[in-house]
Amino acid sequence: MTRSSWALAVGAFGLAMCGVAAAQTAANYPTRPVTIIVRYAPGNVTDVLARFVAEGLSREWGQPVTVENRPGMGGSMGAALARRAPADGYTLLFSAMAAMAINPHVYSNVGYDALTDFAPLVSVAYPQGVLAVSATVPVKTFPELLAYSKANPGELNYASLGNGTVPHLNFELLKAASGLKAEHVPYKASSAAATDMVGGRVHLQQESTSVLLPLVREGRAVALFTSSDKRLADLPDVPTAAEVAPGFTPLRPWLGLFALKGTPEDIQAKLETDILKVLNTPQFDERLKLAGMVELGEGRDAFRKTIEADYNRLGDLVKQLGVKVD
Repeated sequence: MTRSSWALAVGAFGLAMCGVAAAQTAANYPTRPVTIIVRYAPGNVTDVLARFVAEGLSREWGQPVTVENRPGMGGSMGAALARRAPADGYTLLFSAMAAMAINPHVYSNVGYDALTDFAPLVSVAYPQGVLAVSATVPVKTFPELLAYSKANPGELNYASLGNGTVPHLNFELLKAASGLKAEHVPYKASSAAATDMVGGRVHLQQESTSVLLPLVREGRAVALFTSSDKRLADLPDVPTAAEVAPGFTPLRPWLGLFALKGTPEDIQAKLETDILKVLNTPQFDERLKLAGMVELGEGRDAFRKTIEADYNRLGDLVKQLGVKVD
C-alpha cells in the first residue's frame, strides 16, 4: 500500500469512527444534566411552561433538566447567554417571539444572530389575547370604539410594555388596519398598565387573558375582541378580531425551544421527538388552560419557517414605524 493510499484509508476510518461516535452520542443522549435558559424571571408564564417541559424531559431521560432564569433586555440577555454555550444539546433556550423576531430590529446589538445562531426545535404555545377598554370610556364594542376615537381625536391612548414589544406593534397594526386613533403610552409591567387602565389613566390595553380576564369579569374593563382563531369559552359573547376588525391579523407571540446551531442533527431530532411527547399529554393541556395559552406543537421545519416569516415581516414593521430602543 502506498503512503497516499494509506493516508486515505486512515482518513476514511477516522471519518467512519466519528460517525459511529456521533450515533452513539445521540443514542445515549443525554448522559448528564441539561439546562434550559429562560428569558423571563421565575413565576412568569414562560417560566412555568419551561419548568413543566423540563420536568417531563427529566422523567423521559432519567437525567436532571434544570431551568436557569436570565431576564433582561426584552429576552435578549438569555438568548445572548445561550449562544455562548457549546452546541452539544446540553444547553437549550426557551424563548418568546420577541427575542428572535423583534429585538434584533429594535436593539443596536442583541449579542446574537436570531436566524443563524440557533436551531429551532419545537414551538410550544402562545397566549390568548384580548383588547380591553377601561369602563370609564363610554363604549361597549369595537365599532363603538372606532366611532368614539374619530369623534374625539387626541383623547384616547393605549398602554404597552414599551417600544417594539408585541403589544405596541399589535396596536400599531390595528390602527393602520382600522383607522383607530390612540396614542402610545409605554409601561414597564403589564400589571401596572392594567391598574392604570381600569383607573382611566390610560384607556386601552391588548394583553393576555391571564392579565385582563379578571378585570373584565369584575366589570372594571370591557373586552372588545380576542386575538384567538375562535371565540373563547371564558368570553363566549366577545367576538374575535377577525369578526370586527377583518383587516387586522394579531401577532402570535409564540414560545418555543431552541438548541444551538451546530448541535448534531440526530440529537436535534431526538430533542424534537421527546419535547413533542411531553407536550402531547393531558397534563400539559391542563397547564396551558390554566395559563390562558394555546398549544402550537410545530416541529423543526414548520417552526423554522414561522420564525423566518415573523423575522422578515416584523423587521419591515419596525423599520416603517422607526422604532429603536437604544
